[in-house]
Amino acid sequence: MNKVFKSIYTALFFLICAAPLCLMPFFKNDANIEKRELTKMPKFVYDGKLNNDFSGQFESWFNDRIPFRPELLSASNLIKGELFHSSTSNVIVGEDGWLFYDAEKNDYMDTNAFSEDQVKAFAVTLSLIEENVTARGGNFVFVPMPNKASVYGEYMPAWYIEADENNLSRITAALEEYGVTFVDMRQIMTDSKPVGDIYHRRDSHWNYRGALIGYNAIMDALGRDHETYGDAAYTRLEDWRADLDKLLYPAGGFMDYQYYYDISWKPFMFMRPQGVRDTQAQLDIFMSDREEGDDNIVTSNMALRDGSSLYMVRDSFGRALLPFMIDNYENATFRRTDIPDVVSFADGADYVYEIVERNLPRVISRAPFMYAPVRDAFVLDQIPADGGSVETNVSIEGYGVKLYGSLEDAIDTGDGRVYLQIVNVDDESTVYEAFPIYESELLGGDGTFGFSAIIPKDDLTSGSYHVNVFCGGYTYNGGDITIE
Repeated sequence: MNKVFKSIYTALFFLICAAPLCLMPFFKNDANIEKRELTKMPKFVYDGKLNNDFSGQFESWFNDRIPFRPELLSASNLIKGELFHSSTSNVIVGEDGWLFYDAEKNDYMDTNAFSEDQVKAFAVTLSLIEENVTARGGNFVFVPMPNKASVYGEYMPAWYIEADENNLSRITAALEEYGVTFVDMRQIMTDSKPVGDIYHRRDSHWNYRGALIGYNAIMDALGRDHETYGDAAYTRLEDWRADLDKLLYPAGGFMDYQYYYDISWKPFMFMRPQGVRDTQAQLDIFMSDREEGDDNIVTSNMALRDGSSLYMVRDSFGRALLPFMIDNYENATFRRTDIPDVVSFADGADYVYEIVERNLPRVISRAPFMYAPVRDAFVLDQIPADGGSVETNVSIEGYGVKLYGSLEDAIDTGDGRVYLQIVNVDDESTVYEAFPIYESELLGGDGTFGFSAIIPKDDLTSGSYHVNVFCGGYTYNGGDITIE
């Protein structure tokens, strides 16, 4: 009898161990739920060499595809999160059912502080964008959306200590100093809390009530007459599948509240994507967190013929603004990107640049797509030639010539502005103002201050040139470059 029992026990043990492999062909986990790409099946050989990390990579691949993974994660997080209030799955479990995205803690505690040079680079970059937009007859506004923890910090766990200042407060002060038009959305959201929840409790974004408040603030900053929807009735429903809740409970968790406004929207059509037949169904997809094909949306309002045009650079926070903006512009373009395009928008358009607080470093990690403005040479008159040398890198693109490089962190950057003097073989020179941005993807390393400028190809034809870089009251020898 004992031998039979041992045999049955052994068989059950191996059957349980083999079950995941046997069931794997019949299960498919959803990468969208965890907001990340699932690990790919590793190869034994890479580039003709044996993959020494195959076992570790295979374990990651297997763990991502194990059957019942969502259910197991949900059960584990229910115990750790709801019972013990322990943060898990990139989610901070706060008080009274409030959830926060883990990345927010860096801004909340100011552990990712910008240097003084980065703050100046941030303000200068936006001032150059606004200069370009206004020169073309448009209006510009920058919209830094606060993290939920910046508005509802009272629900953060007590062991997270809020700093007196952070990157958002630093750049707010700098934008005022440099005369950049922006919406102090953190102040507006904080002041609006008495009306009720304006952020979701279990989602990292604002709800539609918060978006309506934000929309009106943006339109006021643009100085544009607009529908306020102040008298619109709404229905509050507990039917929102929140993104942070999905991270915690991929197999199904708790629904959040959403505010649905009773607004008769003007008829419109999608120019991009093309061929949309059910406009409302497509809009619903774009406003959800499915994030499918929403990087370039173009609409045409069939009830407006006033020539109004909007160009909006946005992230996931901007999706809740879509119906309000579409309803108030004859033509509207929404680009979800980390690299603002300041060339392709129409002259006279309103330009809105929205980005959430936790993504602010992206503003100064890659330069916008914009041709460098030409400056009068007199800006260099008082600059001595004793700054040393820097390397100027050249990238020939289809749209122009990109000049970029790094400036030492130890230099005095003055007001943060960087100028490039380009001298041809006839000793004729032109001065351009560059973005004070360290192109991290192109240069690598851990630099924080540099320069990046796109020069039209008609200005830099084939030939040899010398580059001088001016910053903080000093001249730096940028060396010779050749354009082929």
